[in-house]
Amino acid sequence: MTELYTTHAELYDAAFDWDVSDQVTAIVGFSGLELGRVLEPMCGSGRLLRGFAAAGFSTVGIDQSAQMLALARAHYERSGFTGEWLQADVADFDLNEGCELAVCPVNSLAHLATATTMKSHLNAVSRNLYSGCSYWIQLDLKQPEHIGQAEEWEFEYQGATLLSEWACTGAHDGMETHISRIVFPDGRVVEESYDMKVWSYEQFTRVLAATPFELSGAYTGSNFTPLAIDSSLDGQHVFWQQLVKQA
Repeated sequence: MTELYTTHAELYDAAFDWDVSDQVTAIVGFSGLELGRVLEPMCGSGRLLRGFAAAGFSTVGIDQSAQMLALARAHYERSGFTGEWLQADVADFDLNEGCELAVCPVNSLAHLATATTMKSHLNAVSRNLYSGCSYWIQLDLKQPEHIGQAEEWEFEYQGATLLSEWACTGAHDGMETHISRIVFPDGRVVEESYDMKVWSYEQFTRVLAATPFELSGAYTGSNFTPLAIDSSLDGQHVFWQQLVKQA
């Protein structure tokens, strides 16, 4: 687990604080839901879950970071929401009650570095999800040579405007190296380098075939425009995949 999710959890929370209402509306619509229970593995500070809570859904968030879960609870308390939180390994967990929907955004699943771990995670989500229900994920699919992406944006933190920078700088042994930097107005920098798994369409669908899930839809991250479900998904960036649990 990187320090972005522990020591610097508050900075990460602020850097990724944006409106999710349009995503919630689209996911709920494509899933055919009105209300229900939503699960988010690797929920962090609960940004996406808060959008579902605001729409009337009950929510359960799972994360290994105690700091992130504390922030999630605090956000919920300030908003007047009630949620369930579980500090656990997302590759091996069980809930007391099933869910009608699961979500995992912003490439968090790329932290699962092996096919065995990914399969264990998908099976764990599946056994806590009712048949016919959807698991919506954002997981970039690509070939190992397709690297070099970079992004930056400004965000507000404790009354100051900070800059968040992210870049993918190289690949090795099926992994790619990421660098995240947060720059304060006075020049101070919080920087961390970490590895994430490179998942191709072929690799991911091979793992998927060994689980109860089927890839039933793919959509752009910006406006949920449908995408073809084939190897052309390699190279798509921060798009949504709809995995449906089969009976």
